[in-house]
Amino acid sequence: MLDVRTSLGWGTLAVAAGTVGALLSPMPSAQAVAPVSAATDRQERVLGDRDGVIVSQVSFLLPLPANAPPHPAECDRAGFLRYRAADGPADPAEADSVVVQQQGFQGGAMNSDAVAANTVRSAAHLGRKVEFWAMARRSSCLDETTGFDYALRTGNYLDAVDYYFHGMPIDGQVFPGFRNSQGLGLLDFMGLERVLRDQYEIMLHEIPDQPVRQRKYVCTGISMGGLVTGFFADWDFGNGDPDAAGDSQCAAYVSQDSMVSSDPAAIQNTPFLHDLTNAIISPVDDVLTAAQHIGVLPRILGATPVIGTKAFLIYRLAGLAAYLDPDGESQLLAHLPHDAEIDATLNYLFAANWADFATDGADGAGTLRDFRFTNTALLGELLDNNSCNLELLQQGMGVLDGGPVQPKSFPNPGSATQIPLLGNYLRLSAGPQERFAPTDRSVLYTWRNYDNVQGVPYTAPGHEVADIREVARQLGAGGPYAYWETYFPLRVVLDIAAGYGGARTGDMGALRYHGLERTKPNLVLWAGDSVVQFGPGLAFPVPQTAIVQTLPGYNHIDTIGAAATQNNGLTDYSGRYLAEFLRSLG
Repeated sequence: MLDVRTSLGWGTLAVAAGTVGALLSPMPSAQAVAPVSAATDRQERVLGDRDGVIVSQVSFLLPLPANAPPHPAECDRAGFLRYRAADGPADPAEADSVVVQQQGFQGGAMNSDAVAANTVRSAAHLGRKVEFWAMARRSSCLDETTGFDYALRTGNYLDAVDYYFHGMPIDGQVFPGFRNSQGLGLLDFMGLERVLRDQYEIMLHEIPDQPVRQRKYVCTGISMGGLVTGFFADWDFGNGDPDAAGDSQCAAYVSQDSMVSSDPAAIQNTPFLHDLTNAIISPVDDVLTAAQHIGVLPRILGATPVIGTKAFLIYRLAGLAAYLDPDGESQLLAHLPHDAEIDATLNYLFAANWADFATDGADGAGTLRDFRFTNTALLGELLDNNSCNLELLQQGMGVLDGGPVQPKSFPNPGSATQIPLLGNYLRLSAGPQERFAPTDRSVLYTWRNYDNVQGVPYTAPGHEVADIREVARQLGAGGPYAYWETYFPLRVVLDIAAGYGGARTGDMGALRYHGLERTKPNLVLWAGDSVVQFGPGLAFPVPQTAIVQTLPGYNHIDTIGAAATQNNGLTDYSGRYLAEFLRSLG
């Protein structure tokens, strides 16, 4: 049974915001004409059937504006990955519920592959046929997939590495190089409004009847995707037409280690603050947007270590290698060139202490490239919660095996998160788990999967929740949508910041409503080992009537990437709680 968590302090704010939201809700109009979707040329391609869940790509023609720079034809299409029960209805309007999911920062549609399938299966066990749509941002049309698609055909992950880093041609095509911010003017047309509009047009096309839409669709988001969903709820897609308000498309809202709100500080509840913040923030937003358009501000993260273009490509390549050759000794790092972004990324993720980090292993500890790993072990060393030094990348996938290890204290030891008050915020750096690094350069390190960690003194089965084999498959995917976007548009972040700051004109002119998400059922899923519930989760209260669940032992990404069956024999908490929530809606 789902439980409800309430608080007097939270309740006061929630009721206030909900009351104002209700007052500002779009009112019915007898003269209103039903909106018609601008999406055309629907195409659906079945990608596979996994344990009774059909996965397909659905896309539509929704051309970018005529003044957009020249671009591939794929950029004029919007789409999503569709997950549905093999024995369920083909028409989404006939499903019991349709989950529409926005991805987090840098996340591609493949990010939600695990939770999507787990939700569909859990719902089936409850006697319900549901669909899960993992939305792809329009910027995914620029993803690098050629090398991955080719390597998946040949079975050799080094083909992808050589294509991206060593000039190897594929089908006569040579990789033209990684794009920089100045060469990505197309991203100026892929901000928050584009993300929201694509979702709206697709939802409208697939279920044209507005009462059915409002009964069937459940709008969700992981991490930054929860914020995007908050803006969707309060967006006006039809010049005041009540049927074209974002909230009129959703029966309920779900936030996965996130929050659903366009106004978390409740600025819009006070007319004076509404006017003041709009007068200040909207012009500032206009200036920053113009600066981004002329290249003064970056359009992408670019060469930023750990979270930049090459860094996310390396994580994907590590997944590809672990998927194609899981037990083979990895050659990935030996084939990667030495450059500032790659070396700084590997150094940050691997360093055992501050001296190792400051000297890049020259203090005698060595670098990640100096050790031997199977491809699966290398993937785990890069991203597992007992090794990776950045919490927001971590998943609980098992532990390193095959040789001796030493504890890590960079950037801080996991035990530091036990410090009262301060400890919760230290989770943001490297998470609450103890982390370990290999010490013997002669042995071949292997990996123990999430369901084989009994007896390991520095972890427990309840904190290992993701199957590294499935993570490898997802990371190593090529087209149609990658796990991590190659060129995520920072314009989306700029727009969210402007909206949160109070901008309601210019690019935020369609953000007409506020607090509407609080007038409907909400499910909040916190990852138990993540920092989010202890930071934003405390600063910005969830709706008083929300159902709140903590996913025990889950890291931030585990919220959408956990294994179908957990070590206690139960199904993935995230998919199960979501399926139970869908059933409660009727």
